[in-house]
Amino acid sequence: MKKSLAKKILAAVSIIFATNFSASEAAVPLTLQQSIDLALTNDEQIAAALADTKSARWSLSSARRATGPVIGWTSQALKIGGRDHRASNDAHNAYGNEGAFVYENGYYRYAAGSTAYNNTFANTFSLEIPLYSGGQLEERIKSRGYQLNAADLTLENTKQTIRYQTIAAYYEVLQQQNLLNVAEGAVRMATEQLNIIQIQFEEGVVAKSDVLQMQVQLADYRQNLVSIQGNLKVALATLLNTVGLPEDTDIDVTDNFSYAPFPFTLDECLAYALENRPDGAAALYTVKNAEAQAEAAKSGDRPSVTGVASKSISANGAFQQERSANWQIGLRLNWSVFDNNVTKASVNSAKAAVESAQANFERVEKNIRLQTRSAYTHMKSAEENIRSTSTAVKQAEESSVIARVRYEEGVDILLTVTNAQEKLNQARTNYFTALYQYNLYKAQLEKAIGIPVDINTPIYMENVREGRYTNKALEAAALHSDASETFEAK
Repeated sequence: MKKSLAKKILAAVSIIFATNFSASEAAVPLTLQQSIDLALTNDEQIAAALADTKSARWSLSSARRATGPVIGWTSQALKIGGRDHRASNDAHNAYGNEGAFVYENGYYRYAAGSTAYNNTFANTFSLEIPLYSGGQLEERIKSRGYQLNAADLTLENTKQTIRYQTIAAYYEVLQQQNLLNVAEGAVRMATEQLNIIQIQFEEGVVAKSDVLQMQVQLADYRQNLVSIQGNLKVALATLLNTVGLPEDTDIDVTDNFSYAPFPFTLDECLAYALENRPDGAAALYTVKNAEAQAEAAKSGDRPSVTGVASKSISANGAFQQERSANWQIGLRLNWSVFDNNVTKASVNSAKAAVESAQANFERVEKNIRLQTRSAYTHMKSAEENIRSTSTAVKQAEESSVIARVRYEEGVDILLTVTNAQEKLNQARTNYFTALYQYNLYKAQLEKAIGIPVDINTPIYMENVREGRYTNKALEAAALHSDASETFEAK
C-alpha cells in the first residue's frame, strides 16, 4: 500500500516536470504520511538492510542444506607414457591380453600378457551423508537463524529511523514556515508603524529620532526575515533529500502542527520500549548467535560420523570398466584426538564473543531507557511551554495594541511601542517553537519506544520461540493497521 502511494506521488512529480506550469502551479502538495511513504520507498539505507536480510536468509539455507546428502563425481582423462607403459605394451605384443605358455631353455613357462593402452579414463561416483557432527551442523543452523532474526529486526529498526528522520525534516519545514510568518508579520507591522511615524514627523508631531529608530527596527526585522527565508530553503532541500525527490522539486507541505496531551506515563513508555524496540531484540539475537557459535566450537572435541558410498571404474575408453571396477559402502569416523589445543582456543574465543555480545545488549537496553526518558522529559517540558507561551501571545498582542494607541495619542514614547512589538514577535516565536518541540519530541519518543513500521517485534519473537521459520514469523508479525495505533492499542 505504501509503495503504491509512493509510486503515485513520484508519477505526479514526473508529470508536473513534463509541463510548462509556473512554479506556484507546479508545487506538489505533500502530506507527512506521503513523505514517510516516499522515504521508506527510496532510502538507500533500507535497500542495504533488505539486502542484508536476503544474505542472512541464503546463509541459513546453506547451513540447513549442509545436513543433507552430497553426491560427487570425479573424472579423469589422461594420456599415459613412461617405462611401465612401454613394458605393458611389450607384454601385450608378445603374449596378448590373456598371456601364453612359451618354451624357453627346454621348459614351458607361463608369460603374463597385458592390455595395450595409451590412455586412462577413470570415474568415481560418491555419496556422503553426515550422520553425526558433534553438534556442529545443528548449532550452525541455530547461529544462522539468529543472524537472520537480527537482520529482520535491524531492517525494521532502519525503517523506524528513516520514519523519524522524515518526520523531523517535515517538522523543520513547518517550523521555518511558521517563523517566516512571524518575521513577515514583524516587517509588516514595523512598516505600518514607520508610515504612521513618517506622517507624524512631516506634521511636526514627533522628532526625527523616532523616524530613525523605527527605520533601524525595520532593518533588523528585514534582516531576520532574510535569514529565515534561507533556513526555509535549507529545510526544504533537506526534506527533498530525505524523501528521495529531485532537489529542484517545488513542494507544498500541507500538514501542520497539532497538540493533544500525551496520555501515557513514563513507566508505561519504558515498559513498552524494552519490549518493542527492534534494535534491542536484534542485540538479543546477536547474543544467541554468539552462544550457538560457542556450542559449535565445542564440536572440535567430538567425533563426526559420515555415511559413505562410492563406485570407481577405469578403462581405455570413457565410462568403460575393463581395467578396474569396484564399489564400497559404509561409515567414516573422524575424531581429532589431539589438535594442539586448537579447539580449546576456538571455544575460549567464542566465549569471549558471547561476553562481548552480552555487554552490547546491556548497553543497548541502557540506551533505550535513556532515549525514552530523555524524549519523554523534553516532550512534557514542551507541553508546559505550549500552555504558557499561548497565554503570553495573547498578553503581548494586547500590550502591543495599547502601546501603539498611547504613542499615537502622544501619551507614551516610541521605545514603549518597539519594546511591545519585540515582545510580541518573541512571544509568537516562543509559541511556535514550543509547538514544534512538542511534536518533534513526541515523534522522537515514538522512535525511542519502538512504534513499528512493518512488524510487531514481540509477536515476531514469540513466533521464533515457538519454532516457526522466519518467513512465518514475519507473516504473523506483519502490521495490518496503522502503525501509530499500536501503542494506543496496548
